[in-house]
Amino acid sequence: MAFDGITTYYVTEELRQMVLGGKIDKIYQTDTDEVVLQIRRPGNVYRLLLSAHGDSARFYLTEQKPETPLEPPMFCMLFRKHFGGGRVADIRQIGFDRILEIRAEVYNELGDPCVKQIILEVMGRHSNLILVDEKGTIIDCVHHVGQTMSHFRTVLPGLPYQAPSHNQRIDPPAVRDYDEFDRAWEGKHNAVGKSMYQVFNGISPFAASEICFRAGVSDRAAYEDLPEEQKNSLYAAFSDYFREMLTEPACPAIFLDGDQMKEYSMISSRMMAGVGSRTFQTPSELLDIYYVRQDNKNRLRQKSQDLHKLVSTNLDRVNRKETLQSRQLAETADRDRYQRAGDLILSNIYRLHAGDEKFEAEDFYEDPPVTREIELNPHLSPSQNAQKYYDKYNKLKRTEEAVTLQLEDTRREAAYLASILDALEMADCEKDLEDIRAELAQTGYLRRSKAKRRNLQASRPLEFTTSEGLMVLVGKNNVQNDQLTFKMATPFDYWFHVKDMPGSHVILFCGDRKLGQDYTEQSILEAAQIAAGHSSLAEDGKVSVDYTQRRYVKKPSGAKPGFVNYTHQKTLVVEPCRHKSQ
Repeated sequence: MAFDGITTYYVTEELRQMVLGGKIDKIYQTDTDEVVLQIRRPGNVYRLLLSAHGDSARFYLTEQKPETPLEPPMFCMLFRKHFGGGRVADIRQIGFDRILEIRAEVYNELGDPCVKQIILEVMGRHSNLILVDEKGTIIDCVHHVGQTMSHFRTVLPGLPYQAPSHNQRIDPPAVRDYDEFDRAWEGKHNAVGKSMYQVFNGISPFAASEICFRAGVSDRAAYEDLPEEQKNSLYAAFSDYFREMLTEPACPAIFLDGDQMKEYSMISSRMMAGVGSRTFQTPSELLDIYYVRQDNKNRLRQKSQDLHKLVSTNLDRVNRKETLQSRQLAETADRDRYQRAGDLILSNIYRLHAGDEKFEAEDFYEDPPVTREIELNPHLSPSQNAQKYYDKYNKLKRTEEAVTLQLEDTRREAAYLASILDALEMADCEKDLEDIRAELAQTGYLRRSKAKRRNLQASRPLEFTTSEGLMVLVGKNNVQNDQLTFKMATPFDYWFHVKDMPGSHVILFCGDRKLGQDYTEQSILEAAQIAAGHSSLAEDGKVSVDYTQRRYVKKPSGAKPGFVNYTHQKTLVVEPCRHKSQ
């Protein structure tokens, strides 16, 4: 999901309608590269978020109240000095690039009216928020770019502001006819979907795929290989797409896979017809919902980085250990040949003499018998040579027994650590991370902290409802899995788990049919799809899911959290689906 030139266009148009002519009442710096402007108009107050964050640069009107540090940073103080109390005189998009320019009527240090600019460049890791005075000189910027950092453009206070170059890419609305469209592709040999956002300015991969879909052209084909008819279709779809953008109101929608946001669009998408979606009244409303969830996800990812590293390091160690043990076990596979050699020596001992280095004997273990050559140690007697072979056989036998047990433990540990990684991916609040930390401390992977745990809001399992109205709960970590299975579920509820792989415990609360609560195989199928969607195989096309009644699920004594044994199970092969949690 990219904040592209199309999104920039629609949000800019929204800002022109909502805040043009408004007064910049307050300025907050919520992060090192994020600012919120409070803009007041008669009867309304708006918050305009301007973010130059490398991973999520964007701008829109937000409903979120800004959290600010006790001491405003220097950039915020300069921002307030030069733009506080100013009137928003103009808002525009530069070309069709992802650049927002806000012109504010303010007073300079001499008290004379002038126009200064707030420029937000949405350019991935090169994003920047720049303040420019009435002479076009940079007042300050959130990211200082010196000559050693960029050979193309220097962005520093005191230097003239220069707009970034977009490598001669063409603004889509400026394309006048098919010939101009066709010439733009000269020298481009990549697939159409990839080349389109390299040829034209402000187009995201999603928009490129949508245009190709409307044209009936594969986005993986090279433009030069397309027949003339398909090139014309591509131009027609391209023109219609941007004509729709310029003449039709925005149709903001987020496209969903269950409760996961997969893509968003400001223009109605034919490619995503039939896909679950959520529509919004304004572009800002959509972006506010999307980025709040995205920021929460990024924040949790940062806070869980140490856990990811700890678990991944241990999992790598366990996987190496499993490889060595498997190799060691394989070496014991032919141990019987040593026992056979000892038997052949004893059965032919009357033929052997001290000092013999080898002898040939008929192997009576084979049918028909074959002649084998047995090596001997000339310094040992025949009976001692036989005992040496028996000792080697017994040693390998003991090794096999010991390594088999060790390998079972190692594989259980690997499955447990994989389940922790799965739980970290599912964590959606700080309480989930605290639960995982406590579990890792309990199982010895983390040192127990003496610090008092913060009183966080309790985390609940994910909740779903089947088409028949039955409740389905999904555990988000191993401790929650145990609580869900052994404390919340009744013996007659159904328990689901992806077969032989890490995944959540899933309970379908259906009760006892004798009590009058009825269900059909449809609810079981939907619960199995949810279990597949909350497992390490969630991206696969087909997943095997075991299910049984909860009364057949047992926890072995001393087992790690989340580990169970179960019987009387049946297996369904289903397509993973996360649905939408309640």
